[in-house]
Amino acid sequence: MLNIVKKSFYILKNNLIFIQPLLLFLLIFMTALSYILNRGGMHIPQIILCIAIILMIIAFSAGWFFINKEGIILYNPEDDKDETAKKAVQSFKKFFEGVGADFLKIMGGYIILAVIFTGLMYLSAKFCMKVFGEPKFIYELQKIAAAQSQAQVLNSLNTVSTEDKLAFSGWVLVFNFISSIFNYFVLLYVAAIEFSNSNIIKSFVQAVKLGFKNITGSIFILFFMFILYFMLNIISLALGTGAFGLFAIILLFCLYLNYYVILVMCFYNEKTKINSDNGAECIGEN
Repeated sequence: MLNIVKKSFYILKNNLIFIQPLLLFLLIFMTALSYILNRGGMHIPQIILCIAIILMIIAFSAGWFFINKEGIILYNPEDDKDETAKKAVQSFKKFFEGVGADFLKIMGGYIILAVIFTGLMYLSAKFCMKVFGEPKFIYELQKIAAAQSQAQVLNSLNTVSTEDKLAFSGWVLVFNFISSIFNYFVLLYVAAIEFSNSNIIKSFVQAVKLGFKNITGSIFILFFMFILYFMLNIISLALGTGAFGLFAIILLFCLYLNYYVILVMCFYNEKTKINSDNGAECIGEN
């Protein structure tokens, strides 16, 4: 696993150009989203823009995941700086090729994931209702959100009972845990779509099998990325909310996300290579 962690770091270092489309995508996405939220209501222009945002997310995902896969395939630790830079540009130029090649597969994959995520959230809510009880604290949180002054915020916080605070913590813990596991399998699924020639259903099955078959590696990646995320939060607090601080936070978040994608893709690629090599050896012996 440590070799995969190191390899992923070097691939990201050699392909920092991949951050550019991610930054541009986030800028467009946040601008469009703020426009919808500020307008209020869902009229025809907002609905059209929502559809455009969904299609943009799918198109970006198809192209961006494709170039990350290309970066992994072309990686060679023995390349000099010129060759490394040449390969990074070569991979980057394939962004629109990836959009054309994987748009329908990514769209189908996202539909499957949306259905699964909805089901998981529903089951999680049912579980939390039984274990922690009805989330009465939500009404108090609405009051806190609507409070105009610090005194009003403190006043609202004081009205929340200890039981409700513990219930809130339980709900948050369960939903964060389920979301973390789900996000990991999303990336494994994307890796399966990118590296295998299977359809979206078979790719999903392959991703789930690989994740559970290599449970130690999966837990390591989740724990390792949690530590990096925790460190990212500490750095974000230190940077503050100024213009430079916000830009630095967004940049660090993009690096974190890109590294996470490359790490899971490398993990999938290495493990499927091992399995196929073992299968080839068995065939040779027979």
